[in-house]
Amino acid sequence: MSFHEKIKNTLDIDGLYDEPNIKDILFQIRPTFQEVQSSIPSPEGLEYGRNVIYQNNKFEVILIYLPAFSKTSVHDHGNSSGWIYVVDGQLLNLIYNKSNNGVEYKKNESYQRGDIFSVTGDTTHAMYNPGFSSTVTLHIYSPPLGTGQVFKPHD
Repeated sequence: MSFHEKIKNTLDIDGLYDEPNIKDILFQIRPTFQEVQSSIPSPEGLEYGRNVIYQNNKFEVILIYLPAFSKTSVHDHGNSSGWIYVVDGQLLNLIYNKSNNGVEYKKNESYQRGDIFSVTGDTTHAMYNPGFSSTVTLHIYSPPLGTGQVFKPHD
Protein backbone atom coordinates (compact mmCIF):
# COMPACT_ATOMS: atom_id res chain seq x y z
CA MET A 1 0.00 0.00 0.00
CA SER A 2 1.39 3.41 -0.96
CA PHE A 3 1.83 6.26 1.51
CA HIS A 4 -1.08 8.21 -0.05
CA GLU A 5 -3.36 5.15 0.10
CA LYS A 6 -2.42 4.62 3.75
CA ILE A 7 -3.44 8.21 4.58
CA LYS A 8 -6.68 8.02 2.59
CA ASN A 9 -7.67 4.65 4.06
CA THR A 10 -6.92 5.84 7.59
CA LEU A 11 -8.63 9.25 7.40
CA ASP A 12 -11.66 8.42 5.25
CA ILE A 13 -13.30 6.24 7.89
CA ASP A 14 -16.27 8.45 8.85
CA GLY A 15 -17.04 8.75 12.54
CA LEU A 16 -14.06 6.69 13.64
CA TYR A 17 -11.58 9.53 14.14
CA ASP A 18 -11.88 13.04 15.47
CA GLU A 19 -9.56 15.81 16.62
CA PRO A 20 -8.55 14.26 20.00
CA ASN A 21 -7.29 11.18 18.15
CA ILE A 22 -4.94 12.97 15.74
CA LYS A 23 -1.82 11.87 17.64
CA ASP A 24 -2.95 8.22 17.45
CA ILE A 25 -3.65 8.60 13.74
CA LEU A 26 -0.19 10.05 13.19
CA PHE A 27 1.39 7.16 15.09
CA GLN A 28 -0.43 4.76 12.75
CA ILE A 29 0.71 6.59 9.62
CA ARG A 30 4.31 7.41 10.75
CA PRO A 31 5.96 7.38 7.33
CA THR A 32 9.60 6.80 6.54
CA PHE A 33 11.59 9.21 4.41
CA GLN A 34 11.44 6.71 1.53
CA GLU A 35 7.61 6.63 1.70
CA VAL A 36 7.28 10.43 1.39
CA GLN A 37 10.28 11.12 -0.85
CA SER A 38 8.24 11.43 -4.06
CA SER A 39 5.86 13.93 -2.37
CA ILE A 40 8.51 16.26 -0.94
CA PRO A 41 7.77 19.76 -2.22
CA SER A 42 10.41 22.13 -3.53
CA PRO A 43 10.47 25.67 -2.12
CA GLU A 44 8.57 28.01 -4.45
CA GLY A 45 8.54 31.65 -3.38
CA LEU A 46 9.25 30.65 0.24
CA GLU A 47 12.28 29.34 2.12
CA TYR A 48 10.52 25.99 2.48
CA GLY A 49 8.34 23.62 0.49
CA ARG A 50 4.71 22.95 1.44
CA ASN A 51 2.52 20.22 -0.06
CA VAL A 52 -1.09 19.52 0.95
CA ILE A 53 -1.15 15.79 0.30
CA TYR A 54 -4.64 15.00 1.57
CA GLN A 55 -7.77 16.78 2.77
CA ASN A 56 -11.31 15.81 3.68
CA ASN A 57 -13.97 17.61 5.73
CA LYS A 58 -12.26 16.67 9.04
CA PHE A 59 -8.52 16.62 8.32
CA GLU A 60 -5.74 18.25 6.33
CA VAL A 61 -2.40 16.50 5.87
CA ILE A 62 0.63 18.59 4.87
CA LEU A 63 4.22 17.68 4.10
CA ILE A 64 6.80 20.40 4.84
CA TYR A 65 10.34 20.43 3.45
CA LEU A 66 12.87 22.68 5.21
CA PRO A 67 16.24 22.92 3.44
CA ALA A 68 19.31 23.51 5.62
CA PHE A 69 19.01 26.69 7.73
CA SER A 70 15.54 27.58 6.44
CA LYS A 71 12.40 28.50 8.39
CA THR A 72 8.68 28.94 8.03
CA SER A 73 6.94 32.25 8.62
CA VAL A 74 5.75 33.01 12.14
CA HIS A 75 2.11 31.88 12.11
CA ASP A 76 -0.80 30.45 14.04
CA HIS A 77 -3.37 27.87 12.96
CA GLY A 78 -6.64 29.73 13.43
CA ASN A 79 -9.32 27.28 14.60
CA SER A 80 -7.24 24.19 13.81
CA SER A 81 -5.15 21.99 16.07
CA GLY A 82 -2.76 19.32 15.01
CA TRP A 83 0.26 17.12 15.46
CA ILE A 84 3.59 17.26 13.66
CA TYR A 85 5.80 14.24 13.02
CA VAL A 86 9.48 14.76 12.16
CA VAL A 87 10.00 12.33 9.27
CA ASP A 88 13.67 13.21 8.79
CA GLY A 89 16.17 15.74 10.10
CA GLN A 90 15.88 18.10 13.05
CA LEU A 91 14.03 21.31 13.82
CA LEU A 92 13.54 24.02 16.36
CA ASN A 93 9.93 24.97 17.07
CA LEU A 94 10.20 28.69 17.83
CA ILE A 95 7.33 29.76 20.11
CA TYR A 96 6.06 33.37 20.19
CA ASN A 97 3.70 35.35 22.44
CA LYS A 98 1.02 37.49 20.81
CA SER A 99 0.41 41.00 22.12
CA ASN A 100 -1.21 44.22 20.94
CA ASN A 101 2.18 45.11 19.42
CA GLY A 102 2.50 41.91 17.35
CA VAL A 103 4.54 38.88 18.38
CA GLU A 104 7.64 38.45 20.50
CA TYR A 105 9.91 35.42 20.81
CA LYS A 106 9.29 33.33 23.95
CA LYS A 107 11.22 30.03 23.72
CA ASN A 108 12.15 27.14 21.46
CA GLU A 109 11.65 23.39 21.53
CA SER A 110 14.03 20.98 19.81
CA TYR A 111 12.85 17.92 17.85
CA GLN A 112 14.50 15.28 15.68
CA ARG A 113 13.55 12.37 13.43
CA GLY A 114 10.78 10.28 15.00
CA ASP A 115 9.53 12.98 17.40
CA ILE A 116 5.90 14.12 17.48
CA PHE A 117 4.64 17.41 18.92
CA SER A 118 1.35 19.30 18.93
CA VAL A 119 0.16 22.76 17.97
CA THR A 120 -3.17 24.35 18.77
CA GLY A 121 -4.93 27.19 17.03
CA ASP A 122 -3.54 29.70 19.49
CA THR A 123 0.04 28.40 19.18
CA THR A 124 2.07 31.08 17.41
CA HIS A 125 5.29 29.61 16.10
CA ALA A 126 7.80 29.16 13.32
CA MET A 127 9.76 26.03 12.46
CA TYR A 128 13.48 26.39 11.83
CA ASN A 129 15.93 23.81 10.49
CA PRO A 130 19.22 24.49 12.33
CA GLY A 131 21.17 21.75 10.53
CA PHE A 132 23.21 21.19 7.39
CA SER A 133 20.77 18.49 6.18
CA SER A 134 17.16 18.98 5.14
CA THR A 135 14.19 18.38 7.43
CA VAL A 136 10.85 16.83 6.42
CA THR A 137 7.76 17.00 8.63
CA LEU A 138 4.25 15.55 8.31
CA HIS A 139 1.36 17.59 9.76
CA ILE A 140 -2.23 16.52 10.43
CA TYR A 141 -4.71 19.28 11.32
CA SER A 142 -8.35 19.18 12.34
CA PRO A 143 -10.36 20.94 11.16
CA PRO A 144 -8.51 21.71 7.92
CA LEU A 145 -6.50 24.95 8.01
CA GLY A 146 -7.98 28.12 6.68
CA THR A 147 -8.14 30.90 9.25
CA GLY A 148 -4.56 31.19 10.49
CA GLN A 149 -2.47 34.38 10.48
CA VAL A 150 1.12 35.12 9.50
CA PHE A 151 3.04 37.57 11.72
CA LYS A 152 6.16 39.68 11.44
CA PRO A 153 8.14 39.29 14.69
CA HIS A 154 9.84 42.17 16.44
CA ASP A 155 13.58 42.43 15.83
